[in-house]
Amino acid sequence: MKLNRLETYLVAHPWRHWLQARLEAPLLLSLFEGDVGPVPAALEIGCGFGQGIDIIRRRFGAMHVSAIDLDPQMVAAARARHPGCDWLDVRQGNACELAFADNSFDMVFDFAVLHHVPDWQRAVDEVARVLRPGGYFVIEDLYRAVICNPLSRRLFVHPQHNRFDHGDILRQLMLAGFEIVKARNLLQLAGMVLARKRTPNN
Repeated sequence: MKLNRLETYLVAHPWRHWLQARLEAPLLLSLFEGDVGPVPAALEIGCGFGQGIDIIRRRFGAMHVSAIDLDPQMVAAARARHPGCDWLDVRQGNACELAFADNSFDMVFDFAVLHHVPDWQRAVDEVARVLRPGGYFVIEDLYRAVICNPLSRRLFVHPQHNRFDHGDILRQLMLAGFEIVKARNLLQLAGMVLARKRTPNN
């Protein structure tokens, strides 16, 4: 689901970039034991204006980044933010139908995108498909209580059915073939999860 005008403005605002780089990225990195990277191939679902690509490249050490977004405007903006980068592939795409082969990526990132996806369970399954065994799914997202309330419904456009909380997303990840490495839950409002795709031996 595409963002409305207000949410597009908020996502593009410099404070959002600052918050993501200075607060969210260190918290996500702290989910890992020890150093992260280099990461040969990473994917971002719902890349927006492209600030997440910077974090994936610089903070997580991704050598090649693929990024998708449902909105062609966002795709154009992300490409314009990173012109002439041979390590980057940005394209229009749907998180529920990822146009990549099985076992293509070492790490996949969700920077608050799944709560925009009506069939978020299918998106989780798709992430599991394109991740290599042992690869990581790095998630930060908003939960049902934040998006299914009168104020949020008035200001933003989010799916209101089939929404999730912390327990829901952990259960779906495990059903899709992930093990939960570490998870943090902020009062059932938002959470961060590091999930690893199981290998054939576990």
